[in-house]
Amino acid sequence: MANWDGAGYAHISGLQRTMATDAVESVSLAGAEHVLDVGCGDGYVTRLIAARVPAGSVLGIDPSPRMIEAARTADDQLTNIDFGVGDVTTMTFPRDFDLIVSFNALHWVPDQQAAYRHIAAALEPGGRALVQYVCGGPRPSIEDVAMAVTGDARWSTAFAGFARPFVHIDPDALSSIAASADLEVIAHSVTDREWDFGSREAFARWCTVGFGDWTARLPSADIPAFIDDVVDRYEAVVGRPGLFRFLQLRAQLSRRTAVLKHS
Repeated sequence: MANWDGAGYAHISGLQRTMATDAVESVSLAGAEHVLDVGCGDGYVTRLIAARVPAGSVLGIDPSPRMIEAARTADDQLTNIDFGVGDVTTMTFPRDFDLIVSFNALHWVPDQQAAYRHIAAALEPGGRALVQYVCGGPRPSIEDVAMAVTGDARWSTAFAGFARPFVHIDPDALSSIAASADLEVIAHSVTDREWDFGSREAFARWCTVGFGDWTARLPSADIPAFIDDVVDRYEAVVGRPGLFRFLQLRAQLSRRTAVLKHS
């Protein structure tokens, strides 16, 4: 995953914040839980959770140092929150979290089995997880379109050997992935979402920040042209400028009571 620009993300993350806030509000909390936020980004949602567990604590981790830098520099009065650089596929926390959440992040983790294995290993027996991210479906995603553009003659040399930095799982595969990590899917839903950025230009700015894995392979002068090519081709998928559509998987999982050894 790219070292995303935390400051830039804060300016274009209205979509992610809205969707994550909706998910957070659906979680039942007693107020004393110890929570881990996987892929916390700039910490906006982490802070929402911390405010709801005044007698507990929240740790936010993200693989991007610039995201964690942005999270740590936010001005607030919360004392039950901390942040650190961390990757869900390599984290080795003790089994002391009552709840693990991850919003808009796990589709950037190609090794889904490792992600859920490490989530389970950090949960207390009977602990819960809430995950929400983009899943697969019949409509090409914006990331699928970006991958198609990398094959164009203009860009193919720069993207030689470039592996997909994302995965959009089939929602029906989640149960088996979770079960292999000793997790049980308690409930899940798939919703066809759309977000109107209001203009083609605003959507292109969002793509520029979010496509760091792609643009890291390009000279700065070529980035706007690449983004333009992606946005132009994506408009043919959704039908009009500035519109973004995606399938969103939300799932609640529970850790089985048997002890799971760290891998």
